[in-house]
Parts: sequence; structure tokens; C-alpha cells
Amino acid sequence: MAPQSKTARWKVVLGYSVFSLLALILCFFLTFPYGALRSRIATEALKAGYVVRIDSLRPGFIGLTARGVRISQPSAPLSAETTAALTSGDPDTARMLGPAEVGEPFVIDSLSLRPTLFPLGASFQAHVMGGEVSGNAGARGNQVHLKLDKLDPSQGNLKNFTGLDLEGNLSGTLTINMPVTPGANGRPGEPDLSQADGELALDGHDLLLKGSVEGAGIASKGSPVTLLFPGGLPRIPVGDLTAQIRFEKGQGTVDALSLKSDQLEIKGNGTLKLNKRVQYTEPNMDVKIRVEPELVKALGTAGLGLSILPPDKDDPKFRAGHLSGSLGRLTFLPKR
Repeated sequence: MAPQSKTARWKVVLGYSVFSLLALILCFFLTFPYGALRSRIATEALKAGYVVRIDSLRPGFIGLTARGVRISQPSAPLSAETTAALTSGDPDTARMLGPAEVGEPFVIDSLSLRPTLFPLGASFQAHVMGGEVSGNAGARGNQVHLKLDKLDPSQGNLKNFTGLDLEGNLSGTLTINMPVTPGANGRPGEPDLSQADGELALDGHDLLLKGSVEGAGIASKGSPVTLLFPGGLPRIPVGDLTAQIRFEKGQGTVDALSLKSDQLEIKGNGTLKLNKRVQYTEPNMDVKIRVEPELVKALGTAGLGLSILPPDKDDPKFRAGHLSGSLGRLTFLPKR
């Protein structure tokens, strides 16, 4: 009878160590307080003026995966009952809230997060608008890198979220480094967008604005869009988009900005002054516009208004204007 071979001691130790580690990881994911995390995300989003609802939150590969993420911006203050439902951590309760209560949502099909060591922070990958958004963020949120790959603005409910019925293809990158301001009363500081360095690049193809959605986003009641276009925005072939903007200490320099189709051409140059909130970013840009007669007719009153813009000195085929104000309240006047 052949003697039985004895397993080497180091193999036994290694086997038990691997088993213990895997069991620890499995128990961590099975007992992780997903409801509490969902509630915390909803609470922090409400502080910033947004509603975030997550249908499913589950463990992913060395991280977490969220599915059915919906982000909306209420048009009016939320009731105590609605706030309680959003922060309860129960996805079924939050799912019952409709657009009339929390606004039309922008939908992210899935979002995966995992920690990173170099740099210390988190990487993410989202399937959204028929394409992919990926990148990473620093542990304090002050360093962000984004990559947009073949996004289709006709998907993700962007139409009802923004009020613009747009289709086409959009890609690009964004890199932002923000200093962290000192915190008060023992609280940690926050990244300051108004002092950020970085770069934004966008590349769009075959963009077509098919109209607007009455009562939604920029086409909400009393907005400039509804005043200029009572019947809604007309069909506008936007064409191809190219944008390149550099930021240094919050001051953005527009290296390239153009939209071009067979009926419309827009060129811009100037600066963008970042503020702590994106909607308060201040453009100071000269804009050249060329619109074919067919599109001028479709634009109605707004098209006729282009005639008050003076011809551009360098190229009389274009009309010259100046864009200022803030992203939340833009002002467009004839160039002086």
C-alpha cells in the first residue's frame, strides 16, 4: 500500500489565508449598508439642489455598481414627505415619486465605482446616453478627469431633462484640478472651482436640434426660449462642434469654438470665468454667426433679430455679437 503524501505546511497556510480573505470580502459585500449609503447620497444631493434616486446598488469588481441612477432638479421646494421618501434608503419608495414632484430625470443606465491608489481616490465608468463616460477623481474631489465616448443626446431622457430635443454624436475630455479651501468650524474644506486649472475638449458630429419640449428645462414657462419661440424651437441643423478651452486659476481661454452645418455657422472666442457653481460661470465672448436665409425664416422673430447685429469687420458674411452674463442667465447683444 502506497504511503499517503502529506500536504506541505506552507500550502495549508496559504489556502486558509486565501479562504479567509475571500470570506471576509464576501461578508463585507453581503452585509454592506447599501440602504444607508443610498440615503447619504440622496441627502448630499438635496443639499446641492438635486434629487438622486438609485434603483439598484450592488457590489461590483472591487467596488460598487449602481443601476438606474436618476438625477433631477425640482422646480419648487420639496415637501417634507417627499424629502423623507428620497432619504429613506428604500428604492421602491423613491421610485414612486414622479416628475411633477422631483422634476424630469436624467438617466444613467449603470455606474461602477472602485477605489484607486495612484492617485488616491476613485475611478468610475458609466453607461449613459448610448455611450460611455469614464474617468477618475481624487479622494477630496479636487482632481477630476472625464472622458466622453460617443454619447447620443437623444438618449438618457436628456430631451425632457433639458427641454432640448437633440440628436447626434458627442465625445470629449475634461481635466480639472481645484484647490481646496480651508474649512470652517472643524469641517473639511471644499474644492474651489473658481480657482481651477484644466482643459475641456469637445468634438460633436451630425448634431441636429429637432425642437424643444414645452414646459421642460430651458423651455419652461417664462424662459427666453418660450418668449422668442412661443410654438417651440424650430428644427436647426447644428452640424459639427469643436471646442477647446484652457483654464488657469479659474480663468478660461477659448482656443477654439465652432459650430458648422450647411445652414448655420457659429464661431466664438474670448474667456470664461469659472465660479464656485457652474451655473454662475461668466462668459465674455465675441461671437460670429452666419445663418442661411432658409433657417432665418424658420427662426421667425429671432431670425429677424439677427439683422440688428452688425456685420463682422473681418468677414462681412458673418454677424457679430457679444455673449456675457452667466450660464444661468446669458446676455447676447450686438458687438460694439
